[in-house]
Amino acid sequence: MPRLSEAVAVATMTLLGATLPAVTTSRRLQGADSQRTLNLVGEIMDSRCAIDGLHDKMMRENGTKNAKDCTLQCAKTGGSFVLIDPETKSVYQLDDQQKPARFAGQRVRISGTYDEPSKTMYIESIEPAE
Repeated sequence: MPRLSEAVAVATMTLLGATLPAVTTSRRLQGADSQRTLNLVGEIMDSRCAIDGLHDKMMRENGTKNAKDCTLQCAKTGGSFVLIDPETKSVYQLDDQQKPARFAGQRVRISGTYDEPSKTMYIESIEPAE
């Protein structure tokens, strides 16, 4: 006959085994609701300048002459590339830090999947905006 502690362990494992798939399914469904496909237009900026929505302060501090050089310099020294919508002042974190580098300081159109909880845009495509 099993000891009491073994019986409790078996009962606990049985209960956990019965509830884990439901928890996993529930989280998976919540995750699907928090992601949506978006097409965004805005400027590729660095996370430091995006705080103010302007490059002016950082351009004076790091001696750069334009938005492109400022964005690249700030990204190189610890910032990250983000997309900013200047009209709504919305800032979108970008999952890929390689693709936006060539568009630094430029107005672009980004398509991808947006994850609301992490405020991150998973880039599928990026191109200059007209």
